[in-house]
Amino acid sequence: MLEKVKKYSVGIWALKGCADRFIPGGYEGGFFSTEDAIKKAIKIKGIKAVEFMSTDFEDTSPEKIASLLKDNSLDVAGVLVNTFSQKWKLGSLSSEDEKLRREAMDEVKKAVDIASKFGCNNITLWLGSDGFDYPFQIDYSRGWDLLLDAIGKLADEFPDKKFSLEYKLKEPRKYLFISSAMKALWITQKLKKDNIGVLIDFGHALMSKENPAEVVYILSKEKKLFGIHFNDAYREWDDDLIAGSINIVDTLEFIYYLDKVGYDGWISFDIFPFRMDGSKAVELCIKNTENLIKLAEKIDRQKLAEAQKSMKAENSIAVIQEVLKI
Repeated sequence: MLEKVKKYSVGIWALKGCADRFIPGGYEGGFFSTEDAIKKAIKIKGIKAVEFMSTDFEDTSPEKIASLLKDNSLDVAGVLVNTFSQKWKLGSLSSEDEKLRREAMDEVKKAVDIASKFGCNNITLWLGSDGFDYPFQIDYSRGWDLLLDAIGKLADEFPDKKFSLEYKLKEPRKYLFISSAMKALWITQKLKKDNIGVLIDFGHALMSKENPAEVVYILSKEKKLFGIHFNDAYREWDDDLIAGSINIVDTLEFIYYLDKVGYDGWISFDIFPFRMDGSKAVELCIKNTENLIKLAEKIDRQKLAEAQKSMKAENSIAVIQEVLKI
């Protein structure tokens, strides 16, 4: 049980060094190259794949990294499209500027090309610049039409690639167009493309006041659960903390439902360990996840089903208390 859940990947950005608006140069006094970050990932026991951004190859070539990965038996879980740069500050795939919109499409195609070099079919669209900051700032009908048109065209042009819509409530825009699981799911139903699905970021789901486990069920039911970014957060912001470090019971339920729906994709750790060693932070993610998987395996499923049928919270809590010993 739960063996399918144990497929761990890491977003390579977690190992490159992290900066925030207070220390833009990073807390380690600089940043690591893509190659150096890969060498760090290789040493982390349990990591079987890495995830890139489309801009991770400005200091090296995909071919060189592909050789390094092959030599160390690491796969590529996906490539995330980076359209959250200065020139797209007012929008990328939804930009009113045709030139900028075309350049954003080109960035997605660049990600597709990179993924193909690694034999990877997973492209993540986290459209952090597509949204708005003030009432009346944009024409919603126009913005949504442009966004839907762009995503639909990309899915048609690359039918062999899976496009995962990673939703997020806010940041960098105050309101992102794709801000919740239901909006992302609506897009997939509106466009009716088999290769468009949704990626759940655990912290993003908390920000959107969602129950992550419930989202797992709904997306799986619609066959649109394309990927997982795993981390933790205090629910008000995209903290990108170590997985399983804050919301223990919510994370336990999340893991339980990933197994229940038969999810067999990558669990990709998307964290920003600002004041920690990146490798140690990823190791802690794995250890926490493994511990929670062990707890999930101890849950008496028949007792839980009976408790849930009663619809009384005290009955379900009692079953989980047996596991947590609290």
